[in-house]
Amino acid sequence: MKKIKIEKDPELEDLIAKCKKKGLKFGLALGSGSARGMAHIGVIQVLEAYHIPIDMIAGTSIGAVVGSVYATGASTGKMKKAALAMKQKGSFTIFDPTIPFSGLISGNRAEEILNKIALRDKTFDDLKIPFAAVATDIKTGAKVILNQGSVIKAVRASISIPGIFNPVKYQDCYLVDGGVVDPVPVDVVQKMGADIIIAVSLNEKSPKPIIMMVNKETGDLKEVEDAFNFKINIKEIPKFKAAEKITSLVEKEVTSLGKKIKGVKKKLEGPHIIEIISKSVDIMEKEITSQGLAKANIVIIPFGIEGIGLFEFDKADITIKAGIDATLAKIPQIKESIKEKLK
Repeated sequence: MKKIKIEKDPELEDLIAKCKKKGLKFGLALGSGSARGMAHIGVIQVLEAYHIPIDMIAGTSIGAVVGSVYATGASTGKMKKAALAMKQKGSFTIFDPTIPFSGLISGNRAEEILNKIALRDKTFDDLKIPFAAVATDIKTGAKVILNQGSVIKAVRASISIPGIFNPVKYQDCYLVDGGVVDPVPVDVVQKMGADIIIAVSLNEKSPKPIIMMVNKETGDLKEVEDAFNFKINIKEIPKFKAAEKITSLVEKEVTSLGKKIKGVKKKLEGPHIIEIISKSVDIMEKEITSQGLAKANIVIIPFGIEGIGLFEFDKADITIKAGIDATLAKIPQIKESIKEKLK
């Protein structure tokens, strides 16, 4: 893999040297986002190129995957090679369907891939960089921070998207994707002792809430123009006083429903079940991501990957480049954050 070509930055080098002298530690919080998480590799690649230290890592879901592999001492070159190998094999490399009960996919194949890359028999004590994975207890909704014992088991729990992957039994708990409660674990890396926190979010919150309602004139769903201040005028809701009118309306609806059912029989439309579940989780994570980013000194959001599906690992080269570009753009802010810390 070719190294990133960068111009020397004497100012940044001096700031990093001062941080080391003062004992300041850099922490990296890697967020969830499944296939979009290959962008994390690009982020780390740039941090390495500028000799920005990564003293500790906390990761959620795909962030736990990339973070744990890097924490073993694996090079970004090896990580990128593994990511591009998945591209060649296709997006369904990690899919191993099981009889649906707790999930559609057993997760064994994903575990095999991670073991092969770097995690086989690794414990947290074996890691060269302190690392923690975040999962969710499906029974209580508690955030679970995993930093002891088997690394692969912790990562496997952290990536278990509810309804898609089987949850992982961890002692008396059943653990699922950490993105349910903490998509970007900034607070975790802070508790690990980081002084300067670089957070990588793969989900950008919408700049404004979008609300849609049925247009009373056309019957079509339409976006509410002033989502912040709109009110529902209950006086405009029609009130049926005559039973005959209600009966007539019901008959029309039944006829309409019958036609719709026939149409469905002719052609199945709409997203498949995995897409529905993954998109639902994605939407939920977008809404809670911004809450956890407030404590980060630098927030990196790879651009141009919004349209990449959660399981489109075949687009690894695009997401890695997005991570590189976004991090390069943040170098001035990283310098300013270091200056603030050194004051």
